[in-house]
Formats: sequence, C-alpha cells, structure tokens
Amino acid sequence: METKPKAEEEARKCCGGSCHSKDKLAEPEKKQNEKQNEKASPMTVEELTDLLQRTHANFENYRKQVQLQIEDIKKIAARDIILQILPVLDNFELAIKNAQPDNGEKGKNLEFIQGMELIYAQLLQILQNNNIAAIETKSKDFDPYYHEALMKVPSDLPANKIMEEFQKGYLLHGKVLRHAKVKISAGPNHSQNSQNQTNQSKNESKN
Repeated sequence: METKPKAEEEARKCCGGSCHSKDKLAEPEKKQNEKQNEKASPMTVEELTDLLQRTHANFENYRKQVQLQIEDIKKIAARDIILQILPVLDNFELAIKNAQPDNGEKGKNLEFIQGMELIYAQLLQILQNNNIAAIETKSKDFDPYYHEALMKVPSDLPANKIMEEFQKGYLLHGKVLRHAKVKISAGPNHSQNSQNQTNQSKNESKN
C-alpha cells in the first residue's frame, strides 16, 4: 500500500519537471515574438513624415542628376553638329566678301548677292537662338583663351593688338567652340628694333 503513494509522488515530480523545462524552452520564443510585435507596430506620424521627406529629397536629387546628364548629352550633340556647319558659314562669308556685281549684269548679280546675305543672316540667327555667339576681335587685345594668332607683324599699334581676323571664332554657352584666327601686332618697338638691325647690318657691309 505504501508503494502506490510513492509512485504517484514520483509521477507528479516527473510531470512537474517536464512542464518546467517546456516553460524554459518557450521563453526565447516569447521574447522573439515580442520583438516581432514591436517591429510590426505602426509608425508614428512624425516617423512617416520624416520618411516621406527623405524619400522626396532622394527622388529630387536623382531627377536633377538625370536632367543634368540629358543636358550634357544635348550640348555634346549640338556641338558636333555646329562644328560641321561652321565651315559652311565661313564659305558664305568669303563668297559675300568677294562677290562683285558685273557691269553687264549688275541687277542679277546684286539680287544673287542679297540672297546669299539673307541666307547667311538666317544661319547666324539660328546660331544665336542656340546660345552661340561670335567672338569679338575688332580693336581687341589678343587673348589666347579666345584667339589663335597665325601671324605677328611689326606695326604702329600696341603689342598684341589684333590687326586682322582670318576666321571667325564662336562661343557655345559661354565656352569656346572655335578660336578666332587672327593677325596681331608685335608693337612699334619691335618694328624700330628690326629697322635698326637692318641699318646696322647695311653699314657693316659697306665698311
């Protein structure tokens, strides 16, 4: 009769121990579930506002970068096309300068020259509408950023003063598209020195 209560007590102890171990195993799962519930909790109005502002700022930065890239591509494409058109403008300008109406057919030639001048003016207007401007050279000092000196000759003008323009230069959006080709002055001192050297060499040859 005494063995029965002992057996029941041992069974109760065994059952109690297993249940206690199950509770210990369940504790990490409860903590994990609590963390997941915390993460899944709805965001506050302030957090949503901040997230929306940051997302909007990132999108604006991306949009501006894409727009700048598109503008750069357009400028490069326009530059290549304009560089191919500039020799045509040069030929128009040269033809207009050298065109002289004949005495026998003065009226017809004059109309032809006026037609060329009209086309030339229209081409220049197209360039101006696309932010292309001619580089000024008349009565200007030589600037290597804008001008390319093909000749440098003695003259009564100050040194580095532009004397003649051989080919027009152009700016695209304020940047040099093609340098203006010019002739510049070497200055009056250079002219006098050259003349003195010539006279001295002549005198030495006579002696």
